[in-house]
Amino acid sequence: MRPDKNRLVVAPCMKAQGDLRVAPTLNESLAAGDPAAFAALYDQLSGRLLNTARTMAAPPADAEDIVHDLFVELARHRTRLASVADLEAYVFTMLRHAVSRRRRRAAIDRRAVAALGQQREHHGHGSTKPAAMPDDQLQAAVAALPDAQREVVALKLQGGLTFAEIAAAMGTSLNTAASRYRYAMERLRTLMQPEEGSQ
Repeated sequence: MRPDKNRLVVAPCMKAQGDLRVAPTLNESLAAGDPAAFAALYDQLSGRLLNTARTMAAPPADAEDIVHDLFVELARHRTRLASVADLEAYVFTMLRHAVSRRRRRAAIDRRAVAALGQQREHHGHGSTKPAAMPDDQLQAAVAALPDAQREVVALKLQGGLTFAEIAAAMGTSLNTAASRYRYAMERLRTLMQPEEGSQ
């Protein structure tokens, strides 16, 4: 007989139910914010989640960031977990959605940079010099970013670092590094929009 996936594997605090003392389910402990429950969930699933994310993610280096973000998301929305029937299936569904979101964002970023380069070439602003950036306007837009965002963009795009590596290099949290990158990409898209009437 397979053990109940939603039963906590660490010694939980007991709750009274009538005259019996019943251990809370892992879901209930997670929903209550019990650190031991999150540690137990991490111990039970992190290895499998990481391997699955490595297989699903493109590029595989993003897998660690995805799994980390998944656990942060679980902690943020922990109250939802009390009503989850199959916690393991729920977490792996979250993983699948997180990988899909990461792929979509990366594809959007690639298309935006490529489109900006093509627009610039189409309008006669192309450059023949080899560079990591398509043109001077993009370099100027990157230079206009706040220092922290510019550093994250450089470390991610030119350095090829994961968000975990960027966070360590910058002395920030992983979430801060990822947020700074997201804000930087949004700002670059805004700065690089062609001006009305310039076409």
